[in-house]
Amino acid sequence: MSKPAARWLLLHGTPLDPSVWDAVRAHLPADSVAPDLNRPQADGLLQQRLAAAVLNDEPDDAPLIVVGHSLGGQVAMEMALLAPHRVRRLILVCTRDIPVPEFHDAARALRAGAALDIGATIARWFTAAEIADDGSVIQDVRRRLTTVSPSAYATTLEALATYDRGAKLAQIQSPAALICGRLDLGCTPEVMSTLAADLPDARLRIVDGWAHMSPFVQPADFAERLPNAAE
Repeated sequence: MSKPAARWLLLHGTPLDPSVWDAVRAHLPADSVAPDLNRPQADGLLQQRLAAAVLNDEPDDAPLIVVGHSLGGQVAMEMALLAPHRVRRLILVCTRDIPVPEFHDAARALRAGAALDIGATIARWFTAAEIADDGSVIQDVRRRLTTVSPSAYATTLEALATYDRGAKLAQIQSPAALICGRLDLGCTPEVMSTLAADLPDARLRIVDGWAHMSPFVQPADFAERLPNAAE
């Protein structure tokens, strides 16, 4: 008996929203879904709580191909830990399983009333050529950075600053494909190579010319890579 078809579940990073996936979803099966990870906060590990909430929203009998970008990749790993029988495959994009300690300072500054340095964030996430082009993805990201709640963003930055799942990776049973941008300044090839090596069943592809948000600047190219990663 053949396995039931898996549904694509697309998880965004912070402080973005599901719309970042719109152009990618146009190239994926029509039933693919991008849930909103901007949910009310509570105590406990943010990534784990988001994973539980997303799983609760999905039908129990639906196998999933879970694609997570950045914070969404951490939520995807938590889903594979919480419900290994439901996650047929993980695709982890520009993400990491170890802390980013410098985000503590950024979160404290936001809570103290400092303005978010949008220019520096854009420079960290996109290539120089993408910034010069100032396309729709950069414009949408800039709008999101301008309107995000400082306290909400601080909460997710703190979650990124403390997230450490290195000791748990061996428990992930789902096969994993990792996609890394050669020019990603945060989820570097070195960081993602270590992540791939620590997962029991994983393979890594490094894409030359990509920075952290480049997959969304090139949605057709990104979408074309996903089914190959899912095989």
